Amino acid sequence: MLSVSRLPLGRYTALGLAGFLIGTLAAGPATASSPTRTGTTQASAPAAPTPALVAMWAARVEQRATEIQNAPKATATRIGFGAVVKKGDGGVIEAVLPAIEVPTEPAVTEIGTLPAIEPPPPVVIRVRSPLADRVGKVARRLIELGHLPADQWTESFEDPLENAVRAFQIVEGLQPDGKVGEVTRQALDRTPAQAVAMLRRAAAMMKAQQASIPETAVLVNLPGQSVTYIERGRPVLTMRAVVGRPSRKTPLLQDKITSVTINPTWTVPPTVLNEDKLPNLRKKGNPGIKNAVVYLDGAPVTPESVNWWSVDVGRIRIVQKPGDDNALGRFRFNLTNGDGIFLHGTNDPRLFSRDLRAASSGCVRLEDARLMADTLLDAAKMSDAAVTKQLDTGETKTVRLPNAIPVRFVYWNASVDTAGTVRVHPDIYENPPDVPGTAPVTQPVSTPRPSATKPAPLPIPMAPPAASVSSATVRNLAVQTPAATRM
Repeated sequence: MLSVSRLPLGRYTALGLAGFLIGTLAAGPATASSPTRTGTTQASAPAAPTPALVAMWAARVEQRATEIQNAPKATATRIGFGAVVKKGDGGVIEAVLPAIEVPTEPAVTEIGTLPAIEPPPPVVIRVRSPLADRVGKVARRLIELGHLPADQWTESFEDPLENAVRAFQIVEGLQPDGKVGEVTRQALDRTPAQAVAMLRRAAAMMKAQQASIPETAVLVNLPGQSVTYIERGRPVLTMRAVVGRPSRKTPLLQDKITSVTINPTWTVPPTVLNEDKLPNLRKKGNPGIKNAVVYLDGAPVTPESVNWWSVDVGRIRIVQKPGDDNALGRFRFNLTNGDGIFLHGTNDPRLFSRDLRAASSGCVRLEDARLMADTLLDAAKMSDAAVTKQLDTGETKTVRLPNAIPVRFVYWNASVDTAGTVRVHPDIYENPPDVPGTAPVTQPVSTPRPSATKPAPLPIPMAPPAASVSSATVRNLAVQTPAATRM
């Protein structure tokens, strides 16, 4: 799976990247944060045969695992589970002592009336912040990694430390927000042994599955929370994606996109209807969906007029009309599976700014569904202008593709960008799939959360463009199926 950053990556970029990687990946996407189509290079002479793309990714991932394994042992401060730390945390803080209770009105006693007492001013003291230790560990770890000068160790989270955190996040392909949340904390705490195990597992998965991935296909990498479109063995676009949450996992399917629906309706799937929307109907008298029609026994009804406590979920159907409020966005990419899984857009793009995006009910939301639609609909002789015209009508239209596009859902704990930089993606599900043809993995390869219901989050590159990498940028995808589907 390709997850790409266009920023210079310092010592984390392999200096000895094999020539075959450069030749094939140079025309690929350049950054997952700004999805666009890649350019096409015309060769003056036939190119020499190159290994398959997935095989090259596997080779680069294995190479990176060896580099880490052979690197000199170094001190590594562990930060550990705990609170998010950000600018302003740590250091010395002011604390106000509890006020002393005094009578504020005259009091009558046996010896006369006592005058009111002026309340004393609050007592403010300066104490060491409870987060000072955690901030100090973050600073120490960033010094060890070379992102912060040794003489700038601190227990107060100020500008120098925030800048160091951002630098680390950019190198790791994370959202550079300057905060040490759970995803950044895991990346800081990841041991070389853990990284090597995850990389080797990803390489093994790639090798085991490469024969089943056609030269033209859509790849959905669940740990990478990304979607890549490969055309004739070259990555054409890649984008961030939202995938199934741990309680509603996206399954590892081999499927195909047969058509694209513009201005889709959304029929609420059974799981969402039963677990989310029916409780809304019973408590609030409405499904909590804008611009939706509620059907009872096949007939549209006014939701507020029905006693939903006496209605079985099987009698209900909810359909959201096309438009900007539609949960599928403006595009649905229809697959053939019977699980209600497909690619689609969204009416809420805020999740794409997060590093952990395992938040859907099973379907895959694309960061730039329009870009994916324009790319796939070229084969159907539908121009960008024609797509825009259809969008403007607000009417639903499904365009069948002349050739179905294979879709492969994979679970790879690593990805390779156009510079040859390898990203590590922790598990998003508690029980990741085993490598085909090998014994089951008995121990997780990444550090799990304490809660059994919240597996380790997954980072994915999200970085601004830089001049050191090709100006070609990457593009987004979306996944969907007809009728009722899982969001």
